[in-house]
Amino acid sequence: YKRQLGIGELLDRPVTKLSVGQQQRVAAARALIGSPELLICDEPTSALDEVHRDRFLDLLVATASANKTTVVFVSHDRNLANRFDRSIDLAAINRCFRASTGDD
Repeated sequence: YKRQLGIGELLDRPVTKLSVGQQQRVAAARALIGSPELLICDEPTSALDEVHRDRFLDLLVATASANKTTVVFVSHDRNLANRFDRSIDLAAINRCFRASTGDD
């Protein structure tokens, strides 16, 4: 994964010396190692530039497909939804209803 994510030169650096985007790329590689059955990704591309974001997403989708990994991917970037087989827009289903107390 280090070649695909461009992290080879980062592996000997202390994490405190890495940018947030570099930390995300290293964390992505760590998450993919071992072919997990379930991968929960919470804003994994928020600090990545477009090139690194696309590389990560290509790798994530290909690896998940090859290993039959279920991916739960959370992002505020709605443009990423088309990269996945299925998406749920939480804003569309997250409605607040006033419960009746019976005194209405």
